[in-house]
Order: sequence, then C-alpha cells, then structure tokens
Amino acid sequence: MKQDRQADPHSDNDSRQTRYWQEWEVSGREMRSVLCVGTAIELCPGKPGFSEAELDKLIAEAQSVMRARANPVDLVRIVPDS
Repeated sequence: MKQDRQADPHSDNDSRQTRYWQEWEVSGREMRSVLCVGTAIELCPGKPGFSEAELDKLIAEAQSVMRARANPVDLVRIVPDS
C-alpha cells in the first residue's frame, strides 16, 4: 500500500516538495511500519543548500503526520527525491 501526500501548498517555501508513503520492514516474523518522507531539500550537512532549520521543520512535520495516522508507525525514513 503506497499513499503519497504532497506538502501543504501554502508552506513558506513552495520549492520544497514533500511526499509521504508507508512501507514495511520484515525480518523473520517481525514486521515494522515505516513512514517514508521524500523531499527535495538538501539532507547532507556541509553541502550547499543545507539548512538545519529546514531539516528540523521537515522532521517536525513528519512526526505530525506519523501521529495523525490511524495505524502506528515504528520508524520514519527521510529520503531524497530525485
């Protein structure tokens, strides 16, 4: 099951696109729910365009989405969108 959700179109940085989808990690009989966050922001400190404030804002937004989900989420994974 893959559900994409775009970031709020009224955000203060319209160039930032954020997608959300859910995946599952399976190891033996253990299964964990993963909320994946695809983003166009720079994620590597030290690289041009990286902003710790912007990353913190993205993390807070992802945590809000995680809490709003009906099913529990075990992990959040932030990945660069290509």
